[in-house]
Amino acid sequence: MIDKNYIYGVSVIIGTSVGAGIFGLPYVASKSGFFLFLLFIIVLGFIMLILNLMYSEVTLRTKNKGRLVGYCEKYLGKNWKRVATLVTLVALYGNMIAFIIIGGKFLNAIFSSYFGGTEFIYSIFIALFISAGVYISIRLVSVIEFLMVTLLFLTIFGVIFKGSFFVNVENLLTLDMSQAFFPFGAILFSVGAISAIPELEHIMKKNQKRIKSAIITGNIITIIIYILFVGVVLGITGQNTSEESLLGLSQSFGNGIVTLSYIFGIFAIATSFLMIGINLKEMFWYDYHLSEKKSWALACLVPLLIFILGLRDFITVISVAGSVTGGFAGILIIVLFYKAKKMGDFKPAYEIKVSKILVVSMIIVLVLGVVHQVIY
Repeated sequence: MIDKNYIYGVSVIIGTSVGAGIFGLPYVASKSGFFLFLLFIIVLGFIMLILNLMYSEVTLRTKNKGRLVGYCEKYLGKNWKRVATLVTLVALYGNMIAFIIIGGKFLNAIFSSYFGGTEFIYSIFIALFISAGVYISIRLVSVIEFLMVTLLFLTIFGVIFKGSFFVNVENLLTLDMSQAFFPFGAILFSVGAISAIPELEHIMKKNQKRIKSAIITGNIITIIIYILFVGVVLGITGQNTSEESLLGLSQSFGNGIVTLSYIFGIFAIATSFLMIGINLKEMFWYDYHLSEKKSWALACLVPLLIFILGLRDFITVISVAGSVTGGFAGILIIVLFYKAKKMGDFKPAYEIKVSKILVVSMIIVLVLGVVHQVIY
């Protein structure tokens, strides 16, 4: 039986995952080839699903609710807390910088013909606007999150439906083994929803047994959307796919549906930016006991400053944030999972069993992704 909180919980998982990353996926797929991309997104999507379930079990076993940093301190000690802090900062700052970059591109595409301005100015504007929401801790109620996800779905499926008539199958048959690992980081960035787990558990606190189902459903829907979206965009634009994917579509669709896509893309970015910003602020506030104002400044102004100082390459940001920090965070979650089983405060609403072979395989894949990204 599906209740409204279950639907809202699934929406939070999808809304957190489907952010800036979706717009970079067609570009990275154009470099390696669609079928290599397909292989990676299925494998990495499955790995991230298991990690989400592991992390959720850790939080359900723990009395004092916190974030990854707090859990590492509790179960692994202060030294691992520092490691988790570094990984978390790079990952979440990377997410926020990516949102600033792509948000500026979208706003510029919509408003520059009316008001002028540059992508840089629009990026500053959207960063400051959403940072104000983080400052006062505006939490999107689950109904609004659900509506945003629904509208984004309608827009994306509008692109998929209309675009399917323009797809050239030959664009999906290219293959470049020299770029085989190129999509790795961007995919891992896009399928991540770790920061949504605490919010999901808050929404479903009266029915925790269904949290597992909500995580699985949200992850599967997200992967299906990505595959369809990338297949259509790449099928239309081929090797001419732009980094943010939508610009090239305007030549086939006209500006109407593309502009609508930009608008709801901004909403998707805004909701993800807001959730990540609040999570980061609360990490400094709760786990490091800084003042609320200092926590907000570290959460929101630091990534903005990094952007201003010159880190503005969208694909580089999501690739590094996805592969390097996603890989380390995944390994930390695996270690926490086993520690919490022995040292946890509660018996959780659900438990998962993961074979040692699967765990070792997950770690190998994550490490290979980190090594490749560092070398690349």
